[in-house]
Amino acid sequence: MKISLLQQMYKDVLAGIPLARESHHYSSLINLCVEQPAEGDESCHQQHLPSTAGGVGSCEDTDMSDVVPATDDLSNSFANMSSSFCPREVMLLQLTLIKMMVAKAESQEIELHTRQKYCEIFVLLLKEAKIDSKLIHLLGSDDRLLSHMASQSLASLVYFQLKEEDALNVPWLSFSLAALLAFPGKARVAACLCTLAALLKETLKDALGARAGVLKKLLAPLDAVLEGFYNAILLHHFDSHHYTSPYSEAANNLISFIDLLEALLVSRTELEVPLRCQRILFLKVSYALNVISSSVPYVIKKKFILLLKKCVLYKSREDAKSGSAFLQTPSLCEDMLALSNVVLQVVNLTWLNQIPLSGKSSYFGSSEAAPGHDSQGASDQTVLRALSLVVLKALEFKIHNSQTEAEIKGDFESSMSQLLMFWRNHVKPSPQSHPAGHHCYGVVLLLT
Repeated sequence: MKISLLQQMYKDVLAGIPLARESHHYSSLINLCVEQPAEGDESCHQQHLPSTAGGVGSCEDTDMSDVVPATDDLSNSFANMSSSFCPREVMLLQLTLIKMMVAKAESQEIELHTRQKYCEIFVLLLKEAKIDSKLIHLLGSDDRLLSHMASQSLASLVYFQLKEEDALNVPWLSFSLAALLAFPGKARVAACLCTLAALLKETLKDALGARAGVLKKLLAPLDAVLEGFYNAILLHHFDSHHYTSPYSEAANNLISFIDLLEALLVSRTELEVPLRCQRILFLKVSYALNVISSSVPYVIKKKFILLLKKCVLYKSREDAKSGSAFLQTPSLCEDMLALSNVVLQVVNLTWLNQIPLSGKSSYFGSSEAAPGHDSQGASDQTVLRALSLVVLKALEFKIHNSQTEAEIKGDFESSMSQLLMFWRNHVKPSPQSHPAGHHCYGVVLLLT
């Protein structure tokens, strides 16, 4: 039966045992049985599961969202599960195998002939089975686990093809361009954004010298389109009913885009001259600031604020090595100054007071405080510290680039006045804290 062969293949790959049979045998095993609708079919977002014929055990309900193991448990459970798999579980095993084999093919700990075998299988999957198109179709599944696993597997294969063949996968690129350009007309772009973010993370795991070339080939065709998408998604009407829930499709799109922006931020030092899409958050930070003060769910505000904190703490690799307190890379210095100017402008227009801070902090695994921890009436300290740090670092960058003492004094007094007012509204003095002689002492306590 196919499932027993798949399980054996999984065990062999996991253990690094050479695959004994011909490559076509293994490519057929992990080739997805996905029915793709005709081009232009509006049902393309619906995932068509394979039939239960052909030796695969059937399930009464093929959509087993409540009984399939979570993603983190898949690797530990697949090899020991019984042969009574339903089609969804078979597909999850195939997707797991694809991602695992790409990782093994890149590992120097695996013997060369074993890695070459994996590469032969990938070539067959891409050239003959058109596995890339099937994975792209699977991204539109309403089953979030299948969509996520398809996204991760697609990212691994596109990365493999880019590195091994020096070629960007055409179906993936066409899909990404179409999805980004069609927004907001066709609103489902989260899977496209997640796949690109996963691709960037795969690239950053590579050897240092190889990253720049791969990154440029990957991002250059998407550069202008990503800037247009940035404008489109962040100039949206965030007060609409589409953003009332953090679980809505619109909110999911926005959260996925924030994750992509973070990956782009991390990747920018790999290129001597960063692309526009790697700089866009700095150059058009006002769009992000508008989202933070809008009525979007709190989780989106928090993710953007923490991303801004990473921006103001960002240093180029050269700067980090030298230990210098100043920014060495011209484009980074320019970007930091642009971000700082806009942040201080909105702070002086009482932007901070438009940001409601959640009364509950976030805890591992839940939103409830640990026993003995009283969070009643307290603001989210993580966000409070992050916002304070963003303002302080923006002020530092601006002061370093100010021309006159009067300009420095004006920026300092107005920004610190707003920050201290914001801080007093959200921080309750602790009975144990030492009485401060100046309000700035409270900011020091907050950040330590």
